[in-house]
Amino acid sequence: KADITWVTEKESFTLLENNPYLAESIAIEDKRGIGEIGKKAFEMVINFDDEAEACKLASSVKASERIGGTFQDGKPNYTPDSAPWFDLGLLSQFGKKKADELKKKNDRTYQDIVSGIVGVERGKPVLNLTKAELGFAEEFRKHNGIARDGLAIGLNTAAGSRWKGKMLSAEKTIALAKALKDNVDCQLLLFGGPQEEGRNKKIALELGDTIIDAGTNHPLREFAALVSICDVLITSDSLALHLGVALGKKIIAFFGPTSAAEIDLYGKGIKLTSPKPCGCFYDDNCTIKPWCTESIPIEDFINAVKKLVEHG
Repeated sequence: KADITWVTEKESFTLLENNPYLAESIAIEDKRGIGEIGKKAFEMVINFDDEAEACKLASSVKASERIGGTFQDGKPNYTPDSAPWFDLGLLSQFGKKKADELKKKNDRTYQDIVSGIVGVERGKPVLNLTKAELGFAEEFRKHNGIARDGLAIGLNTAAGSRWKGKMLSAEKTIALAKALKDNVDCQLLLFGGPQEEGRNKKIALELGDTIIDAGTNHPLREFAALVSICDVLITSDSLALHLGVALGKKIIAFFGPTSAAEIDLYGKGIKLTSPKPCGCFYDDNCTIKPWCTESIPIEDFINAVKKLVEHG
């Protein structure tokens, strides 16, 4: 029953639109809006971001209580009660090497950790699409002949540029798409962001009529609307994964150098990891080839799809 003011970066701001739980949302780049926050007095400030600007804001506004990242002695720090999360990250009091070790050993989801710190019940992410956005998705469905009573499977196998080891190669994506068509009665959609434009064109050209290229340059909420078409989403640990979870999709998520334990699929998904240990956990410069995601058998993806479909 709190009045919640949520601050985020401009590029993510649109994700807060149409959220019934927020009294106010502000982009941190909005200097006027941030200035108005400075005039208010909050009962509680919560910050689970380790960026300096977020920590400075969390420390500067008037508040009776602060939880999480703050700015102390000229640098980002965190409150002792938020240690279960920040001890695993870049601000960790133990240093990055130990933090990565703790992160690798962690078996709790992000939602479980932060709800425990704040003292609230674990909830679900919210992304309410508008009628216009749902209409955009419906037009895409009709234009591409995607049957409502069929099985639409989305493939989002890249993951941006930060951790290249999170993705499946274009070659493995092509092999996976062919195997899905051979083993499951489905329609396939190919997803990606602007960085994947060339990669996805190569995949789509190779697969031809086997797959529908959803494009790579949609605004964020249009991208989410296209994800909503999917009955099953096969995805890396990336934005598409979190959008799929928020939209209540059935998800097959594959993991390489990032934590599978932190991701909560809310009982509607399956996590796939490499049968061999990851040699670059949270290292963005993996030198081990092939990447561990490449060693996940295609058969595991096929079996996961069948299991999700069979269980409704």
